[in-house]
Amino acid sequence: MTERLLATADRQPEAPFLHRPGTSAVRYEALGGQIRYVRERLRSWSIVPGDIVAGFARSRALMAMACASLPASSTFAPLGSTLATDAYAALLRRMRPKAVLAPPASDHPLRIAAATLGVPAMLAVPGDDGRFALEIEAGIGNAVEPLARPGHAYVLVTSGTTGRPKLAPLGHRQMLDFAHAMIALLGLGTDDVGYALAPFHFAGGLRSSILIPSLAGASFVCLEESDVGGFFRAIETFAPTHLAAPFAIHRAILRRAAEFSGQVASSRFRFLRTTAGRLDPDESAALERLFRAPVLQGFGSTEVCGIAHEPMPPRPRKRGSVGIPVGGDVRAIDAGDRTCGPGETGELVVRGPLVFDGYLDDPDLTARSFTGEWFRTGDLGHVDEDGYVFITGRLAELINRGGEKISPVEIDRAIEALPGVREAGTFGVPHPTLGEELVAAVVLEPGATIGTAEILAHVRDRLGARQVPRHVYVVDALPRTDAGKLRRRALPEWVGIDDHRPATVPERPRDATPLESALAGLWSAVLRRDHVGRDDDFFLLGGDSMSAAELVRQVAAVFGVSLPLHAMFEGAATPAGMARAIVRTRSGLRP
Repeated sequence: MTERLLATADRQPEAPFLHRPGTSAVRYEALGGQIRYVRERLRSWSIVPGDIVAGFARSRALMAMACASLPASSTFAPLGSTLATDAYAALLRRMRPKAVLAPPASDHPLRIAAATLGVPAMLAVPGDDGRFALEIEAGIGNAVEPLARPGHAYVLVTSGTTGRPKLAPLGHRQMLDFAHAMIALLGLGTDDVGYALAPFHFAGGLRSSILIPSLAGASFVCLEESDVGGFFRAIETFAPTHLAAPFAIHRAILRRAAEFSGQVASSRFRFLRTTAGRLDPDESAALERLFRAPVLQGFGSTEVCGIAHEPMPPRPRKRGSVGIPVGGDVRAIDAGDRTCGPGETGELVVRGPLVFDGYLDDPDLTARSFTGEWFRTGDLGHVDEDGYVFITGRLAELINRGGEKISPVEIDRAIEALPGVREAGTFGVPHPTLGEELVAAVVLEPGATIGTAEILAHVRDRLGARQVPRHVYVVDALPRTDAGKLRRRALPEWVGIDDHRPATVPERPRDATPLESALAGLWSAVLRRDHVGRDDDFFLLGGDSMSAAELVRQVAAVFGVSLPLHAMFEGAATPAGMARAIVRTRSGLRP
């Protein structure tokens, strides 16, 4: 993969690699120079292929450059930036990295976790042309045996059904074969311009936003995560030809398209691709009418770069299908591992060069995940007589929150670690744009007086803001089978939620202050709701990270107070909480 990127950089040094709104493009010459610099710099610190470097860079553009260049002499494990210290520490203990790519702030949870474990922190210092220099704060002294192999380009973290995150290594050859297959399927060329809107520590964000375009010699517009307004503005500036993004971003684009009718009319997309989940057929049709381009569904996983994908016209697509196999074989098998016939439902399994070779530190899980040479996807579906793949359900209990797969078991354990909690059951409820949102049912010990705010703060401290349930229902018991197993699918009805509509939390009858009332009006406009109460939760009302970012921008414009986006996932998730955050910020305190 690295050699292919270097060959492209040498062949077209002046061509754009990465577009940055408001500044000049990063060219392939800079990418090639960055790769060669990183390779020599890491080797000087005795970091070689197979040694893991884990972390993230301070900006999206730098992170994109890091993702493209660090595999030249390491196995890069991109991490999210919002985990708690304990969560980072748990991952670092398992990965045994030679160094961490860390943010400059010494009090960031990743820096604290790395220092506690004695892992050196490496900083990416930005330069003028999009490149970065690497500095290390302490010498590389940890002579740990690497878990990855020299052929592994990345290690990605993905949720497991047991609550223990899975570490999936992805090889250079696997990534290159996937890119070749997708470039051929989509007809990508050097004139194509894509987008980077998804997180780069997600498989889809890494592969579809960075690697496929760059290995095609194409370019992409690097925006902040989920910046839907930026998506529309980039149409005029960069004339993009395609988009690959999670389904939640497509829904946000559809919702806000009327605000940008001029940009929509001038767009020249060849296709749009959904990742990390599926759009409803009616949503796909609406997007196709808007942008006059096909909306293509795909099916993949962290472990398998590509499983199936809808073909480009004029090849036929089938309603409800995720397409035809990409670079491998797909079949459905029954409970006895026998191959199902056309149209018969079973577990979908896949084999071929795009399948990974096993989890990093869990041979037992690897053995359970394969039947012979076939990888078990955990998805239920069938393959029809023409080879088209259909998904009908999921064997596992992962919650798909806007394309991010979240293990409810991990959250259960975090809640149950709080003194006074007897047991917990986390589950997903319908959400209009994210697909699912997190809520939890909790049973307290007799006499315990723990409040829901304390429970949510505890989860935030242990796992980070993105895995905090939006609401906690305190119940007397949880539904279980005769064998004592939690009946997680029964939890919505158990707590009184209609499974066919989003959950809401009744408003407590308290008078709102003038600031709270003004904020509630602003929320109503952003969420397109007639009424918002002072204690209504933004996300349970249908908000998501895209609309949260828009709300934060409007709060800054109207009230002159800049709140960090992460405050929306913490104490500012209600008008009352946001009012308190504004008052604290005006007083010089942290929101």
